[in-house]
Amino acid sequence: MAVVPQQGRLVPVTEQLRIELLGPLRVLRDGEQITVGAHRLQTLLAVLALRAGQICTAEELLDLVWEDNPPGTGLKVLPPYIYRLRRILPADFVARTADGYVLRLPAGSLDVDDFETAAAAAGRLRESGDLDSAAAEYTRALAHFRGEPLAGLSGSFLAAQRHRLTERRDKVFGDRVDLDLDRGRASELIAELVPAVEAKPFDERLAGQLMRALAADARQADALAVYTRTRETLVDQLGVEPGPALRAIHQNILRNEAAARTRDELPYAGASFVGREREVAALVQALGPGPAEIPPVVAVDGMGGVGKTALVVHTARRLSPRYPDGVLYVDLHGHSPSQQPRNVKAALDHLLVGAGVGATAIPTELEAARSLWRTTVAGRRMLIVLDNVANSSTVLPLLPGSPTCGVLITSRNQLTGVDVRERLHLDLLTPTDATDLLTQLVGAERAGEDVAASNGLIRRCGSLPLALRIAGARLRHRPSWTVAHVNERLDRADRRLAELTADGIGVTATFALSYDQLQPELQRFFRLLSVLPGRDLDQYGAAALLDCTPHEASDLAEALVDANLLLQPVPGRYEPHDLIREYAAQLAAATDPPAALTAAADRLLEYYVQVCFNPFSRYEGMWFFEPGRRPPRATPSFGNLEHAKAWADAEADNLAAAVEYSATAGDAVRTWQLALAAVNYLERRGKVQQQNRVLELALAAAESIGDLEAQARVLLATGRLIRMQQGAHASVDKLRDGLARLPADGDLLLRGHLYAGLGTALRTLDPEGEALALLREAARLGRELKNDRLLTQALTSQGIIHANAPNHAAAVEAYEEAVAVFERTMRGGLMADALSGLTGSYLGLGRIEDAIATGNAAYELAVELGNKFSMPWALGALGKAYRARGDLELAVSTHRRAVVAAEQIGSPMTMWSMQLHLGTSLLAVGDIDGALGCYQPVLEQSMAAKDHIYVVETLDCLANHALATDQRELAVDYLHQSLAVADEHIPSRSAGLREKLAKLSS
Repeated sequence: MAVVPQQGRLVPVTEQLRIELLGPLRVLRDGEQITVGAHRLQTLLAVLALRAGQICTAEELLDLVWEDNPPGTGLKVLPPYIYRLRRILPADFVARTADGYVLRLPAGSLDVDDFETAAAAAGRLRESGDLDSAAAEYTRALAHFRGEPLAGLSGSFLAAQRHRLTERRDKVFGDRVDLDLDRGRASELIAELVPAVEAKPFDERLAGQLMRALAADARQADALAVYTRTRETLVDQLGVEPGPALRAIHQNILRNEAAARTRDELPYAGASFVGREREVAALVQALGPGPAEIPPVVAVDGMGGVGKTALVVHTARRLSPRYPDGVLYVDLHGHSPSQQPRNVKAALDHLLVGAGVGATAIPTELEAARSLWRTTVAGRRMLIVLDNVANSSTVLPLLPGSPTCGVLITSRNQLTGVDVRERLHLDLLTPTDATDLLTQLVGAERAGEDVAASNGLIRRCGSLPLALRIAGARLRHRPSWTVAHVNERLDRADRRLAELTADGIGVTATFALSYDQLQPELQRFFRLLSVLPGRDLDQYGAAALLDCTPHEASDLAEALVDANLLLQPVPGRYEPHDLIREYAAQLAAATDPPAALTAAADRLLEYYVQVCFNPFSRYEGMWFFEPGRRPPRATPSFGNLEHAKAWADAEADNLAAAVEYSATAGDAVRTWQLALAAVNYLERRGKVQQQNRVLELALAAAESIGDLEAQARVLLATGRLIRMQQGAHASVDKLRDGLARLPADGDLLLRGHLYAGLGTALRTLDPEGEALALLREAARLGRELKNDRLLTQALTSQGIIHANAPNHAAAVEAYEEAVAVFERTMRGGLMADALSGLTGSYLGLGRIEDAIATGNAAYELAVELGNKFSMPWALGALGKAYRARGDLELAVSTHRRAVVAAEQIGSPMTMWSMQLHLGTSLLAVGDIDGALGCYQPVLEQSMAAKDHIYVVETLDCLANHALATDQRELAVDYLHQSLAVADEHIPSRSAGLREKLAKLSS
């Protein structure tokens, strides 16, 4: 159904109307031709249609339709004609405005518009290289012409439009003929062009096209005869010679150059090319229209074996129809095994021969040959592929100057000395493309029978096309092998690179060509990458590895990136491909003394220890040992907390790998120190498995050398960090073990932290017994040793115990002292926790506005620090304050955010607290079912964990829920259960529960 705009609205039209002007005027309504009527009415409709969507004043219409012979009635003649048009056309197509009349036509109603749309689409498709689709659009456009446009209609305006439309048809016809010539359809065009040339003997473009078609069809004599006839016609009847374009075609035919137009030197690039759609599209676009005076030059770089040649050859074949004068290719052997790089003069001679210059006509001097090259290809539409370029100086003399030529360059190096339109770095295959390539190589059935093994093979090949092709070839030629069997062979020690070699072609040889061209200092850096424990490094890690300054290391790393021997996934971080790392290890083993490799690894591991103690490291968590004086290593100077956190985000996995490396190397002291330096970074980023692994390695290292104090430090870290993940009982066991191992004369501060950690873990299990006593002793030691970290930790945990009692006055005293210490020392995550606790205690004392202020302060600090562990507690406290003030909807939304935040950290206790908060807020707004859905899982899980505080609290909440649903007896039962647990484990809660029971019983 068509839609017609009307006074800013879109009005649906149930009838289909079509007006055709590219021939005699014809109007179709629902596919049936209708009679328009008198000549003047047809003229009026044609004028309105040609100006569809434009307002025509009455004066303009009178002038355009009646010209110099208007009726005596003047403008009054128009309304009757408009009325008759409205009876012919669907309603509202002809509209009257304050300024005149307008014909509103929906899309697809006017053949002139359809013609222009199809012609424009053809042009775009032609530029994109899709010549077959472009030809179809050209044909569709020309099919709209049914004869002479506007045939039989009079008037100077329509005569001018008739001429314009005829010219447009001829232009599009000529474009279509050019396209068909480029598509090699010369023979089919001849029969179409002969009558066209006879009908327009002065049209040099048509004559030239016919000459080109005849020459391409091996009818040079006929082509020359066309030129002779055209020239005679122009000279005899117009007194002019043919133009330069027609003369150039004539000369080309005389030199028998028509055959040279189809020269194609592109090599065979393999039977399988998959994926790379984004890269192909980028190259096609880059070689498209641009500045008229500049030839499009595109450079593709990437590591050896990544598929640069395959990509550019595939793209060049797709683009070849754009370049009817030929596609030239030259391999410069910049990185070819057993071949010296081709010198510039030899490459230039090859290109000149390809462009049609006889070998004897090529100058011996380089500059003269360059000049001839540029002159020969000037104005010709040629694509030049310069493959395997070593450096910028090699390629510069080979570039054409004509903007009609396109150039594709490949190199393993980033050719920064060449000014190109587009520079494309070819990365490894995406997982989808790698899977598709393997499927093409070994067949869908074989690749799909064990998907896990196929993915493993892709991973072992590092998604490098060359490696995958070699592995695929071995599988294809060994039908009895499975993909899993190839994986087993690749996993054998020091055999992966050997397995990825076939028929003299292999990954090792490919990498060796790049390595051999490096300067000695770069070769040393490349080999030292073999001792890199993690996946990547920055300039400071590289400086430690090389024992140089960070600036020097950055320069060397960037040079390896330029050589595509290092990947740079993000600015400033450098990553060796897995296969390159393995090749580096082979070279290092054969070249460097073991002591030199060990020293490089030691420097890097020591750097990791030192950078973990950066000025912002306190925000990640407590230090589990003091680093003391250490050998100087350059570390980053973080400008702010965000920079420090970004570094930690990037390095966390590398720190875990460094601990594994150190443990494997047998350096026990560095292993436990590095583990304790790194573990907070892992825990804060939710890397629980790696956190537990490095702590396990640390304890084993400390035990291996009998260092009891070091063992106690590791157990302190373990007990503190697993409390939120595994629960209080597991934490208590580790911390008691740490206290037991700490010698009687051991570090007093360490003892204080063990007391504080144990008291914190016991606060939900035995809050009024051992827990409070341990925390008071820890606070005493904190004051005595003037250690604010220990003091604030002990005070914050005391505040939590007092708040749970509830003894809000004592809790406020503890919290406020902790916050005061934080304010004068360091704002960290523990300060946000203290503020969250203080919020709840203020509420307990009825200080609602103070509670909202501290709740907001806790939330803002958690956001500032990006501390995901403090965030749910801050939101939980703030939501509780909102609920106390009566802002129930705001309380619910805040507590929903708290639950979401809790989900991010994987702590059961944090989740329980936030679910209880949300349940209570939902109950306050009357969402009975929602509240119950929050309470029930907390009761089940806390009972299973024997976490008495949460059991007591949840049973109390369920009692409130039962009261809200008029289930008084159930509420009493819940309170009796809660009181029983409180009497046994948390006596301070018993009084409040008894008071609540008494009120229910009265």
